[in-house]
Amino acid sequence: MSQQDGISLRRFAEQIGVSEGCLVKWCRAGKVIGARKHPLTKKWTIYPPAKVATGTGNWRFPALKGGAA
Repeated sequence: MSQQDGISLRRFAEQIGVSEGCLVKWCRAGKVIGARKHPLTKKWTIYPPAKVATGTGNWRFPALKGGAA
């Protein structure tokens, strides 16, 4: 899979160590930069470079940096 393809919400939640439900709430609130909801399937996908703004600062996840592999 290419770095630009994005990953599922479940996989991203596992990578950052939060529950899937918590991550869904963050996506709905607009706290996940790089999160997009598919218009037909209604599933969330996380695209690089992903950032989570939780109110205590921004976190950047190196596994999802964009660019050439």
